[in-house]
Amino acid sequence: AAGACHILADFFVQLHQHEGFKMIYIKPKAGFPGNHVYASNGEWAFDHNGWTKESELLKITKEAYAQKYPGWGYTKQVVSGLEDFCRANNHRLPWQFAYLPWERASKYIKRFPELPPT
Repeated sequence: AAGACHILADFFVQLHQHEGFKMIYIKPKAGFPGNHVYASNGEWAFDHNGWTKESELLKITKEAYAQKYPGWGYTKQVVSGLEDFCRANNHRLPWQFAYLPWERASKYIKRFPELPPT
């Protein structure tokens, strides 16, 4: 997502606000890389890869980072507001990008099926 996964997840949640999706933050343990934000309804996740079972996304993420960074771990946090999240975690707000990202996020989301696979 080129450093804008939080923007993509927020826009996705807005598009699917009546379907139970929330923004989820994978927050690595202190001193480790591996921040990621995605949208999830508790079963399915949506991020720059499109639809993935949330359990699979978490498993793959943990395996990849733990292999490269022994001791890597994370907490999974629900994000309640984009602005508060950005300020608390040193992420850029939408208007801090060179071009407002909403149009790009919209076009990107449209590449994937509207609903997860069955």
